[in-house]
Amino acid sequence: MALASLLYLPEQDRTTTCEYRDLPEAVLLPGCVPLRGADLIEPVQDRANPAYPLMVDLGRQYLLADGFIVNTFDGMEHDAISAFQELSGKGVYPPVYPVGPITRQRSDEDAQHGCLRWLDGHAAGSVLYVCFGSGGALSVEQTLELAAGLEASMQRFLWVVCFPSDKDCSAGYLGSPADNHGDGPLSYLPEGFVDMTSGWGLAVPLWAPQVEILNHPAVGGFLSHCGWNSTLESAAAGRRRADGGLVAVRGAEDERCDAAGEDRDGAAAQGREDDGVVPREEVAAVVKELMTGEKGETARLKAREMRHAVAVALAPDGPARSRRALEAVASKWKSRYGTGE
Repeated sequence: MALASLLYLPEQDRTTTCEYRDLPEAVLLPGCVPLRGADLIEPVQDRANPAYPLMVDLGRQYLLADGFIVNTFDGMEHDAISAFQELSGKGVYPPVYPVGPITRQRSDEDAQHGCLRWLDGHAAGSVLYVCFGSGGALSVEQTLELAAGLEASMQRFLWVVCFPSDKDCSAGYLGSPADNHGDGPLSYLPEGFVDMTSGWGLAVPLWAPQVEILNHPAVGGFLSHCGWNSTLESAAAGRRRADGGLVAVRGAEDERCDAAGEDRDGAAAQGREDDGVVPREEVAAVVKELMTGEKGETARLKAREMRHAVAVALAPDGPARSRRALEAVASKWKSRYGTGE
């Protein structure tokens, strides 16, 4: 979807004059669900922004490419891939080569992390994994509401806690937020939270081995920011997943755009229009629905199907497009540049 939105941007720029957030009709991208104009990436939301013409020009340059190698697979984005292939055959867009899912592999070193030993002590499918990525930052208020919601849900959880920031929602990409005063991220949790939830919850500062966690039998759900790496890793592990409604709070526009294309059969909290903060009551409701509700059970079954789709995509002799796409790229390079022998 992110690629489709960029390729369509020059046409969008040519045929509209208002700000995209004010578009009266949905944005229709090939093979994707309809989008509100406000769901498009932040740099294109203001035509007066110096970044806007650069993005439009980037879209024009992308149209000149020989093709796109994309880390996705047929089971995840069948409609979008099919639409791209049809448009490529008509000469509208360059071809797309879906070679995924390519994810980080499990390692013996990461398997020794203490949080995995903690998971060993819990029943299969009973723990919710909570992680909103390493790049962005929740606000201080949202961090407090998330903690209170997890506590109120009474569901087992493993939460990777990053530094909050009220100044820069992308603080994680730039290092530790400047306003942390040298404290660890757990110091921003409500007083007594760690002790109060110690029997059924674990808060891990800054980082944990996500692939190993998602593949641990004790993990039954994933409260996520819907970043693409997390999306692919949870699909490969067959874990049901919910968007906590905190994506917009984090300001991760690419992840918000990707998340908008998913079939959300789990649960999703809705941010507030005024300050964007998802209250504790809604966090608790999302967590309980994902882990014990009907929608959560539907999401579990769909996650199992997605895990099978991943296996099919990665099978050496399988019918999926991923291997054939990679072979097509290799063949194209060989015909143009030779074998290098």
